[in-house]
Amino acid sequence: MKKRMSVLAVMMVVAISLGACGNKADTGSGSGSGSAKAKDGVELTISHYYLEEERESNAVGDSYLKMVEQWQEENPEIKVTQQTMSQADYATKIQAQAAVNEMPDIFMVKGSWVDNFAENGVMAPINEYMDKYEHKDQFKNGVFDVATRDGQIYGMPNQLSLTSVVYYNEELWKSIGYDKFPDNWEDIFAAAEKFEEQGISTIALGNKDKWPAESCLLSTLGDRYTGAEWTNSIINKDGNAKFTDEAFVKALEHLQKMSTGKVFNPDFNTITETQSAEYYSQGKAAAFISGHWSVSAISSFAEEPVLKNTRIAILPGIDGSKSDSISGGCGWYFAVNKNLTGEKLDAAMDFLFKTTGYEMAKYATETYGMITAGQIDDVDTTSFPQLTQDFIDIIGKVELTPVYDLQMDGAVIEVMNTGIQDLLNNTKTPQELAAEIQAEQDKLQ
Repeated sequence: MKKRMSVLAVMMVVAISLGACGNKADTGSGSGSGSAKAKDGVELTISHYYLEEERESNAVGDSYLKMVEQWQEENPEIKVTQQTMSQADYATKIQAQAAVNEMPDIFMVKGSWVDNFAENGVMAPINEYMDKYEHKDQFKNGVFDVATRDGQIYGMPNQLSLTSVVYYNEELWKSIGYDKFPDNWEDIFAAAEKFEEQGISTIALGNKDKWPAESCLLSTLGDRYTGAEWTNSIINKDGNAKFTDEAFVKALEHLQKMSTGKVFNPDFNTITETQSAEYYSQGKAAAFISGHWSVSAISSFAEEPVLKNTRIAILPGIDGSKSDSISGGCGWYFAVNKNLTGEKLDAAMDFLFKTTGYEMAKYATETYGMITAGQIDDVDTTSFPQLTQDFIDIIGKVELTPVYDLQMDGAVIEVMNTGIQDLLNNTKTPQELAAEIQAEQDKLQ
């Protein structure tokens, strides 16, 4: 049975559609705006959140847009219209469109939405085209798992998301007596008191869009308390693990303590993740916990003294335990509208594979040193900036644990992320939030 969309969602679709002309449409070579069919071929509409003005600070976005430009040059007879917007706006719009099956031809889908999108029949399986793809065996193990249901693959991964990476200013930490980012939480809380005296935040956080605290902090912090078996049970919805379990509640207590202990900047719930990167880059915070994308963001935003002194670490373990993991994995995919047929379907699939497949992975790895879904060997990293080399080095030494909002159910994540804002504001207890999240999880079983 298809999931029904609420009246509110219908209103959202109408409102967003009416406001779509306010979104930037990147058309590039061989394309144009408007809805008229291209005279010499089909038209493809692509929807994503990679903004042209953010290319310099977004290696993933630049890599994708580069592939789009190349494809358009090779296929000038096909008109490509790109519908672009911020990630937050994109998430709202595409889920509303999916609920009424009014999708672009090619679009991004988050792992936590796959169940809903597949159930509503808006994504075309790509298995037939994957079988003929010349690079089908040149991907890392497991990168298609999140986008696979009943043996059908519904999307191509365009990034390997790595979150909970600690970027820290070595000079600032040395100024209060630490040679490096602490390997225990007691020192982090103690450092917060010292940094507050200097008017500096210990860790920059921008949680206005609700996902950073969960994706970049709780996904790894939670794993420190619960372990992978608990997380996988939640993802699989087998009923064995619950959000009300003591281990997860303790993780929420820890996250709340970071707020009440003034580890974060005071405006953490009113600024965006990008703004928090700028906050760190200006030397206003001693550390910044983010993902792989912030290597290029910091390199772009940071003043020279900050960039020179930026080092990389991972979150400490709990009670002296070794920390050897961070949250990561493939969770954002590009999918094709299931309603496409004939030449348009073939063109969309060709676009999909050539802009998000092995070619993009190769470009992103060789150009930016990114860790990607593709298996790219023999890349010389010595020419990359030192921050990039440090990132590659530390990522090669850790295990990956699931990112909550890439693999847990989307409705559960919405309750979690909204509740975390209240948790960090100290207006909701960890026990209350855990119960609310579990109530949503219970609806799935």
